[in-house]
Amino acid sequence: MTPSEIEREVQRRVRLPYHRVISGDEAEGYLGEVPELPGCLTAGESAAEALANLDEAIGAWVEAALKAGISIPEPARGPVSISA
Repeated sequence: MTPSEIEREVQRRVRLPYHRVISGDEAEGYLGEVPELPGCLTAGESAAEALANLDEAIGAWVEAALKAGISIPEPARGPVSISA
């Protein structure tokens, strides 16, 4: 893939409804993850920040997978889950 093709695919994948799980609390901070993309994690001081950071984490995960020739799973569930 060319760099522009990779960028288009990254942007397309970021918009897909991957399941985004936010966990944690105010004292320890929040963790965001995408279960369909193993190792796709991020953090934030608030649940909203962790959720917002997931777009960048998904983009980086997808870009690395594309460059490595790794298969990228499709979304399996709904878009957002927040737990304390």
